[in-house]
Amino acid sequence: MTVIAGGLAFGCNRGPEIEAGEPASAETAPAHPAPSAMQAPPISPNARSPHGDPHAPPARPSAPQVDPAAPALAGLRWEVNEPLVSRAPQSRMRNAEYAVAGEAGEAVLAVFHFPGMGGSIADNIARWQGQFRTGDAPAEAQNSEREIHGLTVHTLDVTGTFTDGMRGGPPQDNTRMLAAIVEGPEGPVFFKLVGPAATVASAEGAFEHLLATMENQ
Repeated sequence: MTVIAGGLAFGCNRGPEIEAGEPASAETAPAHPAPSAMQAPPISPNARSPHGDPHAPPARPSAPQVDPAAPALAGLRWEVNEPLVSRAPQSRMRNAEYAVAGEAGEAVLAVFHFPGMGGSIADNIARWQGQFRTGDAPAEAQNSEREIHGLTVHTLDVTGTFTDGMRGGPPQDNTRMLAAIVEGPEGPVFFKLVGPAATVASAEGAFEHLLATMENQ
């Protein structure tokens, strides 16, 4: 395990390069270039934007939902223990969501996967770490790469003042992130637990159990 300050520099170059917040986030696939006017198909009255603009592209479809009773996604399966509690995802780009209650406030584990996307896993982890500060300096983080049941798993553990530049809002002090990127048979699957440090700590064992049970379907 290595302690890093600032950005990370893993040697691998696999997995989607995705942002870390919403809506332009680690849970939002990059928009594809719009077709030219000559190529644009006729617009259906049922494909209007939420604002009623008939010329706007239709909303991106929601991500397929993981079965809470038998969690599996993109060729991977895992087990979930309390205090992680499954609930309906609050973002349509999440495949699964688990809440953790705590006196300090709620933490949320988001799970997401984007088929067919390329990019750098290292860039994603460095971007997540870059959202945390300790005073005026980047927060120190622990990161590792390990093998679980033949799967390569990249993890990040970082605590500090969290600022999600993609979503806005005030900085959140004493926030912790436990994150993992699992290189599955159908591409990387992302697990990101974020919330008050005390609440995340209460779910650290459950997070590790989830990773320890990760295997191919």
